[in-house]
Amino acid sequence: MKYRLGLDLGVGSIGSAVIQLDEQNNTVDIVDAGVRIFEVSEGAEERRLKRTARKNLIRTKKRLNLLAQKLFENGLWVNVTPEGTDKLRAKSPYKIRHDALFEQLASPYYIGRAILHIAKHRGAGFVSAAEELEEEILEEGEKSKKKLSSYDRMVKYLKDTNSLTIGDYFYKRLQEGFAKDDNGNKISPEKRIIRQKQYALEKNLVDYAIPRYLVKDEFHKIWDTQAQYFPQMNKDGLKQEIYDILFYEKSPAPYAVGKCIYFRNEDRLLKAHPLSEMRRIYEEVNNIRIETDMGRRRLTLEERDKIINELLFKGENAGKKSIKKLLNFSGQIKISLIDDKVIKAYLYSRPEFTNVEYIRNLSDEKLAEFVDFLAEPKDENDINGRLLNEDKLILQLKELLNIEDEKEIGNLLTKLPKGRGMLGKSATEILLTELKKEVLSPREITDRLAKEDKRFMAEEEIARAMQGKCCSLPYYGEILQTDTHPLPPLVIQNNTNLNPDEIRWGKIANPAVHMILNQIRLVVNDIIRIYGKPYDINLELGRDVGISTKKKKQEEIKQKQNEKLNEEAKKYLNERKLFVNRNNILKYKLAKEQGWVDAYDPRVEIPQNFSGFEIEHIIPQAKGGTDTYSNLCLVNRKDNLNKGDRFAYEYFEQTKEPEVTRVILEVARKRMPQKVWRFEADAREKFEDNGDADETNRYLTDTRYVSKMAQRYLRAIIDSDDRDYFDTHAHYDDDKFSDDRDEVIHTRILAVRGTQTSELRKHWYLSGLEYDLDGLDILPYIQCAPYWQNQDTGEVIEGEKKPDIDGNWIFRNKIKNKEWMRKPRIDHRHHAMDAITVACANRSLIQKMAKETDLHKIEYPLPLLSIHSVGDFRRRVIDVLKNINVSHKPNHSKAGQFHEESGRTVLCVNPEDSSAIITSRSRKILQVVKSLKDLNKLLVGSTIKDEWHPQIAENRIKQTKLKEYFELYANTAEQILIAENEQAVLEGKKEIKITEGRILTKAFRIIQDKGLWKGGSFSDYESSSSLINIPKHGVAYLSGNNHCVDFFEKDGKVGWEVIKRFDANQADFEPQWKKDGGKIIWSIQQGDLLELNTPEEWKGYTDKDRCLAKVKKFSAGQMTIDYITDARATTKAKDDPEYMLVGSLVNRGLSYFTKNDARKVELTPFGKIKKKHKVLWNGTKTKS
Repeated sequence: MKYRLGLDLGVGSIGSAVIQLDEQNNTVDIVDAGVRIFEVSEGAEERRLKRTARKNLIRTKKRLNLLAQKLFENGLWVNVTPEGTDKLRAKSPYKIRHDALFEQLASPYYIGRAILHIAKHRGAGFVSAAEELEEEILEEGEKSKKKLSSYDRMVKYLKDTNSLTIGDYFYKRLQEGFAKDDNGNKISPEKRIIRQKQYALEKNLVDYAIPRYLVKDEFHKIWDTQAQYFPQMNKDGLKQEIYDILFYEKSPAPYAVGKCIYFRNEDRLLKAHPLSEMRRIYEEVNNIRIETDMGRRRLTLEERDKIINELLFKGENAGKKSIKKLLNFSGQIKISLIDDKVIKAYLYSRPEFTNVEYIRNLSDEKLAEFVDFLAEPKDENDINGRLLNEDKLILQLKELLNIEDEKEIGNLLTKLPKGRGMLGKSATEILLTELKKEVLSPREITDRLAKEDKRFMAEEEIARAMQGKCCSLPYYGEILQTDTHPLPPLVIQNNTNLNPDEIRWGKIANPAVHMILNQIRLVVNDIIRIYGKPYDINLELGRDVGISTKKKKQEEIKQKQNEKLNEEAKKYLNERKLFVNRNNILKYKLAKEQGWVDAYDPRVEIPQNFSGFEIEHIIPQAKGGTDTYSNLCLVNRKDNLNKGDRFAYEYFEQTKEPEVTRVILEVARKRMPQKVWRFEADAREKFEDNGDADETNRYLTDTRYVSKMAQRYLRAIIDSDDRDYFDTHAHYDDDKFSDDRDEVIHTRILAVRGTQTSELRKHWYLSGLEYDLDGLDILPYIQCAPYWQNQDTGEVIEGEKKPDIDGNWIFRNKIKNKEWMRKPRIDHRHHAMDAITVACANRSLIQKMAKETDLHKIEYPLPLLSIHSVGDFRRRVIDVLKNINVSHKPNHSKAGQFHEESGRTVLCVNPEDSSAIITSRSRKILQVVKSLKDLNKLLVGSTIKDEWHPQIAENRIKQTKLKEYFELYANTAEQILIAENEQAVLEGKKEIKITEGRILTKAFRIIQDKGLWKGGSFSDYESSSSLINIPKHGVAYLSGNNHCVDFFEKDGKVGWEVIKRFDANQADFEPQWKKDGGKIIWSIQQGDLLELNTPEEWKGYTDKDRCLAKVKKFSAGQMTIDYITDARATTKAKDDPEYMLVGSLVNRGLSYFTKNDARKVELTPFGKIKKKHKVLWNGTKTKS
């Protein structure tokens, strides 16, 4: 059968349709359709970052414990743990570190205190420092200068203040920070901040970072000085042992190396490789253009070689002035460089490298080997193939290069370009040979080489050569080779269950794109299995794919304007000596947009250094607001703190005078027209109805990228173009589609935009089809106006009276929210409906829609030859969609969140219940105590007994007294608040509402001021057997997601057991049913499907006695299922007028599923039945 495949791609869904074609490629009938639903991981990156942070904390704690143990054993610390005595903690560690440089410390324990403090703040190695280094290359005639990195600034500050070490500098800085003038005022309070905390960075209080070599230097100075006074420090090898623990760094894993894009069996060369450097030189110089009165020309071969040999290979940069001077050009001749950037000299001709004798004497081959070693210094003694850590590498380089200064070695390494290019050694050598012969660009050379050597074909040419050669879609990495990244060697080594295709071809870094392309392969191959390869494919694209050149240029202009504004911000910050970082650049842009007035009080001007002003989320993030520019503004710190999680207008209404609110909105409309809706009274309603446009754009971006990749990927199964096909179909307009001509014209894949699909749905009478599919009567739920609609033509006539016109008229109602009628998205099958719509469109119609500005002028043909009206088409689509199964990708992976993020400290096992553990956690008092009745939450529970742990008895007394203090001072706090309100009225300010929460907050401040309670937290105790205990860390966690439900048979009866994800990942775990001698029937996980007798709640969805349901979640006693096609939300209240748009979940226990003959069903990706498992039974099953 000759057919067309229609695909509707989304982030998390694929709609597909099979449309029969006749010999003239006309659409005859809908053969089949399907929907695949899958979840794209959203929190993997965030979880990984938190997991890394936890591991780092654990490593730090372990290092500190080892250090404390070693110091204690040698009389330099008070105990085996890092926690010292109150006396030791009372003295500033920076004072100790300062004194240790010049005099004998009062106690050897102070040496331990200094070393442990250094261990907590070790600074960054030279690799991290290299990432901060920025080199500014200027035109000749100007003195070349280097912009200081934050690490170099630290060195400068040490020199400017005559400080010997980091600790010495911080001690002096803190002294200045706490110094006062004669009037008792602090002179430089900002200097009390010394660490790179978020607050310090935002306020430009810290513009430096600490390089590790300075910390090492301080350790040596302190040790050598104090060893003169304390004999135990002179023990053989002790200093090295302490040093090794203090600066221990885990050996890094070997890096993943991509393959050459031309020679797939070769690794890509380092950018720092001599061959890569030489190729860069020749490519950049070959691209120089000379502009004279006679026109624009390339360099001659002689001119090109002179620039390279006389400048770049002699350690000098090549800029416009130096090139003019070298070639004796007159002032009228212009030199054009790529992006007007100066061409850097050949790396290994620069003084930093030529001054090192070892490097200077290396041959090209040996230099390449040396660079490879620096990029990936393998540890020959490590059986796992790990690399040398920083200390080991420095030791080797000191010996090899005959350089003792660690900083000098670090500076040398920072000059090396990071990363790898796209070419391997062979391709680079071939390309370099051709570049030297003629003044040509790399593309011109590879085009020439490709005529003789197919390996140099561009990806576009390779795709055309492969077009239609595959009987089914291979793994996407085989087709999209230039977009994949290799897996790291240790990942491959430590994971035995990796996909062999991913190991061979690599994968795309974006997890969403990786998932979607894999799902495309599964769905399309399932369709090919049933119907064979499609003749052509119609694919719906993201909204910016295939847009006109004019529109793209507008986007480019907007991007350039943003870049210009960023440069303007940097210049502004540099002129005022403010720290140039993302935060301050953003503050400048917001301040300029707001006209340098406070967004929440335009009467207040924003100071030039932004002091006291913070970036505010207009729609709070806690309510779902994004962190994008369109949701940000600049406000004073007080408003930022006080607003909390309120929407902007709600905050204005409660705290601002009406006149101030009016001015705020007026300024927003004038200065921030794109953001103004976020400030207005109906912002909450708009946000809840439509979401945040920028959040939507994030998903659109993923979809657009996937659409482009899918076009290239799908060509593997579509035969190369034949002239008969294209001769009978009009071509795209060159102006509007020039960018996509190669992608579309030369393959039988038609790209359809989302806006075109929407228009076709409307003209082909598919709007609101989901209501019919789900049997929903919308009239009782929404305000509406009556109208009559012709079932065959789609014509609408308003009013309650039936039109006196022949035709198949049906009474309907105009829906208040038009989006509900057009595309309510309440049923997953709308993806298949879109795929059908896309597949029924021919090339000629899509081209007309692209060219015509008024789409109503277009004549829309009937979508199928087998129908006589659009009403027939609607009914045919409904018939098809009612008979498809939505395929949900189940979550069978054991990976994911094992437990909740917040842990509880394990105190002991419950003496009265060995299966339970006693834990404690610290809770913020004012987050718990919101009203007087909450005071009881401060008390230790009556089920927790004092004798179980000494800490419990102690805190029971303290927290009982705390409750009494609250009760004692609550009245005083209220009187203070009343007095403050009276004073506010006298000053013309607005009163604040006195609530129990505010009274308790004020009471707690009184308690703290009187010294009756330290800190802001209290201890909460719990005895539980359901926590996940991690004895190694002394912490327990609430379990995370459940992994599966095992249905088993024991003694003829059906039972079930919920297995936690944490337990499922334990190698020795055995479920209880197995220990008890049960036998597995089948196991169910999230996303799996059940077949059961149709519940009463779902009778409107289907007239069948049996239906399919998706497993949504499960707990020990309940399992929640959802109708297989239902895509509705589940958060509306029953009295909400939109409640009819809420999905109907069924939440039942085991007996419900046994009585309704439930069984697990597996579907193929296209939605066909793959396997039906055993049916559950009710009661005891007798043996036959």
